[in-house]
Amino acid sequence: MQKLIIFMIIFALTMVLGQACVPQSPAQTPPVAAVTAAPAAKAAWETEWEATLATAKKEGQVNIYSGYGPEWRDAFAEVMARRYSIVLDSFSAKTDEVIERVMTEQRYKTYNADLLPVISLNTFLGSVKPADILQPLDRALILPEVTDPKAWWRGRLTWFDPDRKTVLVIREFVSPPMVVNTDMVKPGQLETWEDLLNPNWKGKIVLSDPTTTGGGRSLMIMLAYGMRDWDYIRALVKQEPILSRDNRQMVEWVAKAKYPVAIGASKETVTQFQMAGSPIKYVSPPGVGYLSIGSGTITQPKNAPHPNAAKVFINFFLSKEGQTLSSKLTGYQSARADVPTDFLDPATVRQPGVKYVSELDEGYPEKLPELTKGVQDIFRAYASK
Repeated sequence: MQKLIIFMIIFALTMVLGQACVPQSPAQTPPVAAVTAAPAAKAAWETEWEATLATAKKEGQVNIYSGYGPEWRDAFAEVMARRYSIVLDSFSAKTDEVIERVMTEQRYKTYNADLLPVISLNTFLGSVKPADILQPLDRALILPEVTDPKAWWRGRLTWFDPDRKTVLVIREFVSPPMVVNTDMVKPGQLETWEDLLNPNWKGKIVLSDPTTTGGGRSLMIMLAYGMRDWDYIRALVKQEPILSRDNRQMVEWVAKAKYPVAIGASKETVTQFQMAGSPIKYVSPPGVGYLSIGSGTITQPKNAPHPNAAKVFINFFLSKEGQTLSSKLTGYQSARADVPTDFLDPATVRQPGVKYVSELDEGYPEKLPELTKGVQDIFRAYASK
């Protein structure tokens, strides 16, 4: 009996082990359906940009009213034509003339201007804002590299009017107050503001006329605002400066050694003469510096005739590529943080750790009318003598 039980146990184990060793047929798996990757959804800005480009090509043209010269116009016209099939038409003149022309168009509803990269803070507050001729610009900014706050050196896009966002600042550069002829002014002769008051320079200083819009008035306002004071401006007037409203003439006088120094000259004009090899250079006195915007803004009048072509231009112009091109042509440092400066005069480039006064300082716009009147009163009295 005992042997029988042992035999049955061995037999059962053998059966179990044998069953385990039998190859199992593979499990039947259902056929796998072919998977087709769905195209990635386009970002909203891409869809908007493509639609804008398509409509812009149909419009075929963008009209720019500015103070930029022919080199700037030709360079941007070439890009717009080659890349976007858009013709760039440009009207270039002094700020006052540009604004007067736009005001006339708005008044008589003969709309022609698409964009105005020309408005200074003084002009905006004095005539453009009260006339209410501008439309919001922020809705025209499409490309991520334009709308990204980190692309701009202040960590944000800077507007003259944050409430309406009609005037965008596109450049902020150190404004060197003096341009000197290096054959007439030796090293050490004109290095500080006080050096300008030396009797040796009496009657030899050319000054951009502060009674009208321009670099001279902006600089005198900044001297009164914080770089110096009203007493300094009155002392400068006693040096009997030669007032000029012709920026090119001012720089040419210094380049050709008619006068040794000019104050408030156009940066773009100085750059042109420097590139031609003229013996002129900037002088920036130590101490508080002046960050200038000048007319370095862009805005759009109401009822622009080519709104989509204008959008295309704005987005290229504000891109790193567009701002680099503009900076090279004008000599102004961009308000973007990623635009190179190695081709700029070091005296015009923002420096870390330096104290600057700026038209973008909090509270400055409120003080501007009083500062402007004070400067104009002093120089109108001088010019009338």
